[in-house]
Amino acid sequence: MRSKFKWIFALLLAFSMQFSFAQEKTISGTITDGQGLPLPGVNVVVKGTARLTQTDFDGKYSISASQGEVLQFSFVGYKTSTATIGASSVVNIAMQEGDEMLNEVIVTGYTNTKRPKSLAAVNFVSMDEVEERSNASVIQNLQGMVAGLNIGTGSGQPGADSTIILRGIGSINGNIEPLFIVDGMPVDEDGFRSINQNDITSIAVLKDAAATSIYGNRGANGVIVINTKNAKFGQSLEVKYRGQYGITELQKFNIDVMNTRQLLEFQRKYNDGYGAGMTDAEIAAAVAYADTDWRDVFFRTGVTQQHDISFSTGSKNTRSFTSLGFMDQDGIFINTNFKRFNFRNNFNGKSDNEKFTYTSNINVNFSRSSGIDGAGSNAIFFAPFTAAIRGLPYINPNEVLPYRDVAALSVQNAPLVLLNSSRMNSDIEDELKILANFNADYKFNDNFSAGINMGVDYSAFNTKEILDPLSLLGPFQVSARAQYGGIHEESSTRDFRFNNTTYLKYNKVFNDKHSLNVGLYTEYYKAHYNGFNFQKRGLDPRLTGTSAAFIPSTTIESYQTLPPYIPTALGSFKSEEGLFSYFGQVDYDYSEKYGISANVRRDASFRFVDDNRWGTFWSVAGRWNIDQESFMDGSAFNMLKLRGSYGTSGNQRVSNTQYDALSLPRTLYAVGTGYNGTPSTVLSQLENPTVQWEEIKQTNIGLDFGLWQNKLNGSLDVYKKETTKLYQSSPISAVQGATGISTNIGGMENKGVELTLNYNIFKSQDWDISVGGNASYNKNKITELPPSTNGLVYGGGSTALGVGESIGSFYVVKYAGVNPANGNPLFHTADGGLTETITDANRVFTGKSQYPVWQGGFNTNVSYKGFTLYTQWSFVADIYRNNLDLGTLEDGTPGSLDSGNRSVTMLNAWQSPGDITSIPRVGHGYNEIDYINSTDRYLEDASYLRLRNIKLSYNFTSDQLSRTFLKGLGFFIQAENIVTFSSWRGWDPESNFRSTDRGQYPTPKIFTFGTSINF
Repeated sequence: MRSKFKWIFALLLAFSMQFSFAQEKTISGTITDGQGLPLPGVNVVVKGTARLTQTDFDGKYSISASQGEVLQFSFVGYKTSTATIGASSVVNIAMQEGDEMLNEVIVTGYTNTKRPKSLAAVNFVSMDEVEERSNASVIQNLQGMVAGLNIGTGSGQPGADSTIILRGIGSINGNIEPLFIVDGMPVDEDGFRSINQNDITSIAVLKDAAATSIYGNRGANGVIVINTKNAKFGQSLEVKYRGQYGITELQKFNIDVMNTRQLLEFQRKYNDGYGAGMTDAEIAAAVAYADTDWRDVFFRTGVTQQHDISFSTGSKNTRSFTSLGFMDQDGIFINTNFKRFNFRNNFNGKSDNEKFTYTSNINVNFSRSSGIDGAGSNAIFFAPFTAAIRGLPYINPNEVLPYRDVAALSVQNAPLVLLNSSRMNSDIEDELKILANFNADYKFNDNFSAGINMGVDYSAFNTKEILDPLSLLGPFQVSARAQYGGIHEESSTRDFRFNNTTYLKYNKVFNDKHSLNVGLYTEYYKAHYNGFNFQKRGLDPRLTGTSAAFIPSTTIESYQTLPPYIPTALGSFKSEEGLFSYFGQVDYDYSEKYGISANVRRDASFRFVDDNRWGTFWSVAGRWNIDQESFMDGSAFNMLKLRGSYGTSGNQRVSNTQYDALSLPRTLYAVGTGYNGTPSTVLSQLENPTVQWEEIKQTNIGLDFGLWQNKLNGSLDVYKKETTKLYQSSPISAVQGATGISTNIGGMENKGVELTLNYNIFKSQDWDISVGGNASYNKNKITELPPSTNGLVYGGGSTALGVGESIGSFYVVKYAGVNPANGNPLFHTADGGLTETITDANRVFTGKSQYPVWQGGFNTNVSYKGFTLYTQWSFVADIYRNNLDLGTLEDGTPGSLDSGNRSVTMLNAWQSPGDITSIPRVGHGYNEIDYINSTDRYLEDASYLRLRNIKLSYNFTSDQLSRTFLKGLGFFIQAENIVTFSSWRGWDPESNFRSTDRGQYPTPKIFTFGTSINF
């Protein structure tokens, strides 16, 4: 009997196992698009379970499921598909493009919406086009990617900050850059060298009032929303490595400078300089001794490398993304370098009933930048980039100048002194950047939810500059007779910013047609900034770099009665600012065909007195989804949406930087010099308690469209942005102790058009060819200035403010060429006549500005099987800048020809009556500074078209990797900034929108080879 039970039990167990295996089996198949092409990366999930997978490069998948269960297939840009498991173990799906392509999430304000329901002017940057780029700052990669977004990078130093302008300049003295939001938290706009772009998943650029006014006081110049990567719920561990290695190179300097023979013969001709009186034999001997191109001495081919590894994993209720990264990039100028170490963890969780969700993000970055001071400087021994183009070619770079010899520190020897300084002195800046935030949300029911978002942006900067006492400049930093020299200078700053937002949201759909979303918010923001810096002159050369090198402050030299080595505290400061806000937003949609939105926000600023502390900002917007109308049935449009918005926003940073102008309503005093040189108290600021916000009003009309299942898609926007209550100084009588008072008076407007287009040219089993592009036009105009200025504010230099003119307009005497009779330069008078004299009375507005009118870019993407060739171009047009590099190289003032090298164009200088040339006679009297500050002789068009990035990549298919342990493997080669078309003469037409270029660090070319490996 017992034996029978054993057999019966064994039979039942076998039957049960057979039934179980019959129920759960491996389902496989191929996912394709509407044209039969495989779709990689499609999410495949067994509905109601944690079982999920993704299709490989060939669109294939496999997953365990039981008969009767439902597979759900989803992919961005395609409709979600489902299939019920039957008897077959093969399930192939052809996914259809449509709603999902249009329904990508749009981040507007503090809410998310789908593209058909969006009322705002928003542009997205594809992270496929930005990932793996070799620039240290992700912001630099955005140039040419978004219509209306201008990124001006003023230095080729790795990790350099950029100036970001969206839809034109909106202020004269205040902040002009957009607000940046990272994972829901406002951050400093200058901190992006410390963020790894491979951690970013999306970038949205918010432009019009419908998108920005909910940010109130901080949305005046637009908003850029950045979200970082997350893992997926229920996914298995995925490890991904990215690495690249390459070189950085100098771009071509398109001004030809003289060689040794040319310069010495030129000097001999004018009997000015080292070549004066030299014989042909002596010149030949000088040529044999040295014919130096100082660009080859100061610049180098640098090495760049980057390594990133990320870990993604998820369970039913939690998911985690962690990344580690290292970047090391040499600058093209000797002794410049940038290193970055970064760590990120994004963790998400939810309750079993999914009512409670939470997110924590932490990003810790440390960067070290080794730089060179003196970019743009006119200081002879502290202007290395100028020395690289002006160094005399007949000086041998291997010459060794005598130590402690004042006579050796001549202008002719400046390149040798700077070369010595570059090798021996140091300028190190360390930055610790921490971004951390926490978000929690609870759904009370299907309609109501509440949440909180807290974030911290912390930056700590430490700089150390050492002028070595053994360098050529070292002995003279205390006194030429002092025993010890050198300088050790350090500074430390800390910037802590805290932001907290709480909210209550309501959403409801009535009768399947009426959708209502309401949000109520409060926000608290507080920022603290403090720091100090000191300087110590007199160092022991044996211990340079540490405090042990500091010569005791009690030391007295034999020639002095007072101690010369006393440290100097250069400054200590502490600042804070804050904001408090409450605001609300309402969105209504009818049948996904019509929509309206409104929001209002009240902000209280730390900067202003109680009567002016609060500002109210609002916006209204509407849309019409024309494609949803019955008369559009059967048309080529799968999306056609008309939208419009109007609203206001504020700018409380009226003096640009974060911690400036914190005491505007107060009268301030400072220490000054009084009678007979005695210390005294002087007026430094006259109070004006009426100072308040700058206000921006913006109108936008836009059209979003997609044709032939989005084969062609894009957007068109027309806008007008008006700034009123401009913060600026208004002239007053000096009898009050000051010549100006800060006030809100004046106006400015920006009008523009933006166009974005994307077109898929051809798509087949093996080929995919697409192009895209954008262009924008923005015209800036000052509409009002203080009445006492009579419509013109000019404080010297080459630019001025004028009613009816663009900001940054050049206000100069027009250059008319060379007088063929005597070789003197000619200038136009204000009434159109000619003169040989420069006077302010003949200044006129030129209609040219340092800010661009046209901006844009375009890209191409060609894929064949596993190969992809991508190119991205950017352009800027109708932008002007003074070229002081060229002006200095064409300086012909008496006695100056030995001060530095000259351009070969000087060989065409006027010689005798009747000569027709563009170069005045040598010795005419005006120098380059006279021209730059007063005339348009060197005012050049800085427009350019640049091949910003070209990348060739290959990704192996899953079949090719089937016998390996790898899930994915790809290789790529790419180049940055390799071709530039421009009429600008100098290092680089690109800048940070400065009015004058002199000795700037040029943007490098970067060539890299890289790989991406999925384990």
